[in-house]
Amino acid sequence: MKNSTFYLIICCAVWLLAAISCKKETNPAPPTITLLSGAEYTVAGAVVAVGGKLRFGISASGQDANITNFVVKKIMPDGSTRVVLDSGLNSPAFTVNETFYQSFETEARWTFQVMDKNRQFATTAITVYKDPASTWGGILDYPLLAMGFQNNTAVGQFLIPSGGKVYFADTAAINQSRVDIITYYYDDAGTPSPTFSSAGELGGAITEYYPSINQWTTKNYTKWDVSVDSDPVPISAFEACHNDSLLIVSYDDVWGKRKFKWANAGDVIPFMTSSGKKGLIRVISVENDPAGKITFAMKIQQ
Repeated sequence: MKNSTFYLIICCAVWLLAAISCKKETNPAPPTITLLSGAEYTVAGAVVAVGGKLRFGISASGQDANITNFVVKKIMPDGSTRVVLDSGLNSPAFTVNETFYQSFETEARWTFQVMDKNRQFATTAITVYKDPASTWGGILDYPLLAMGFQNNTAVGQFLIPSGGKVYFADTAAINQSRVDIITYYYDDAGTPSPTFSSAGELGGAITEYYPSINQWTTKNYTKWDVSVDSDPVPISAFEACHNDSLLIVSYDDVWGKRKFKWANAGDVIPFMTSSGKKGLIRVISVENDPAGKITFAMKIQQ
């Protein structure tokens, strides 16, 4: 009798543990996500001029599983959705600040979403409005610039867009807080790759070509829109551009990468500097040699 009772108790305990485990597996708790508050962050209902900075602080935490995906979307008044950030990760929690810039849409619902390993979602959102008094801004227009590649001793490789000045590494180091564009050349599996980059190129080859950048205390990170082949900016539109309207609409942050490879004559390349200045580069000519140079026209927001 005692053995039977003990056996029954064990069976009940096993059944209870199995039930709890099953319930946890079939009903996992979703992650959480919140927007941070404070003077530095954009608030719900904010009215922002075109080109104005949007600053969001996001805090997310997994409950029963690590977070594996973080997505930021803009939902337009017509219901269409535009993804501006889609990042994979594997973390129990994270807190991050993200900066975007107001575009030309009259309003947008900014949606922030995380997904965990159990494919459970959490979402938060705010709506931001365009300032109706916004006007298109002025631009700096450089019809002809030349930058050398890493072995060029006649033409520099470091550009300060705000003044259109090109320097070699020693002078660039003195002006590192203003350097936004750097050029180099390499052979990418047999394909010539004239490349636009910046000191903030993350995990890339920039310091292989310019080791002195390791000593820089300011490494500006310029993003390059690599959607040139699929959605090119017409050269005619570039030539007709006399304010920053084309610059703003041409750059798409979801395509913003750490460098632009395979630059060829005729390419019109949208970019955005670390300070949020958007611009366009029209490549005029390229010398496919580490000691060669690239010539281009550039238009950038003032």
